[in-house]
Amino acid sequence: MPSLRAPVAAALLVALAAAPQSLSAQSAKPKSPAGASSARTAPARAGEGISGSYVGTATVQLGDSTIVVPVNYVFTGTAPAIAGTAMVPGQGTGTISNVQRAGARLRFRVTAGEGKLLEHDGTIAASGSIEGFVNLDGLPVAKFRIAPGARR
Repeated sequence: MPSLRAPVAAALLVALAAAPQSLSAQSAKPKSPAGASSARTAPARAGEGISGSYVGTATVQLGDSTIVVPVNYVFTGTAPAIAGTAMVPGQGTGTISNVQRAGARLRFRVTAGEGKLLEHDGTIAASGSIEGFVNLDGLPVAKFRIAPGARR
């Protein structure tokens, strides 16, 4: 499987790196998706209950243009040793690490090409879908939404 250094994935990373200017006015805190359970739920252990495959999209706003990229995430293992793989179909993969969960909030890191760290900060809805922001160097560069399901 190619790494995230593949040409199109590299273009995505360039887009992600450029996106902070267009998203910086937005709050870096993820907004709860409609119908999501409140973060007031009892604290969960890191990564508890998230193992499995998720499919969805990452949306990058670049000025007047929007790029929507399909993504697959596979979380493996059990708390506290949750890890996994993130994939842009046909483009490459990155390692999922540093999975942390507190109630409905889920944070994790994807190591992309050239060692770029894409920090994900999201909220788990009652349906099991996860929605939030992808941050690069502390700035939001994309919105992501993934739901339990098979790889595309």
